[in-house]
Amino acid sequence: MRKLDISNSLAMSVFLASKSQERLAELEMKKQLGLTPSQWKIILALNISDGLTQKELADKIYVDGSTLVPILDKMEQNGLIERRADSTDRRINRIFLTSKSESTVDSIILIVLQLRKMIYMGLSEDQINSARKILDVMTNNSDELISSFKTSEQVTP
Repeated sequence: MRKLDISNSLAMSVFLASKSQERLAELEMKKQLGLTPSQWKIILALNISDGLTQKELADKIYVDGSTLVPILDKMEQNGLIERRADSTDRRINRIFLTSKSESTVDSIILIVLQLRKMIYMGLSEDQINSARKILDVMTNNSDELISSFKTSEQVTP
């Protein structure tokens, strides 16, 4: 049986770096703001694009829509978000930040920027930009392949 050596995999290195940074951010958000990982990600996503549907929000923070329901319920109980019926389709709720959660946005951003500064220590601006370009190409290539799979699945004989 053949074995795949993932220790030299660029994708695995990217994954591990990402997960490590995510864990660090989760610890800091919990410690400094008392927010769960999903809560601060939801707040940041809505800060960029307030009034998303539950599906749009789930896609933005990379979670399953059904997983999001209890999180949104709790956030609504805590006054962090507000659900409003969509003006064109009353079956759809749009999710908005409240003034309580809006007041935490700057703190969340500050924590992310402070962590980023520590994580990028020892890297030049050129190295960071090169890494970003490489990752953008990898992401675009993956997205194109995903899109082609979805297109081929829709074709019926």
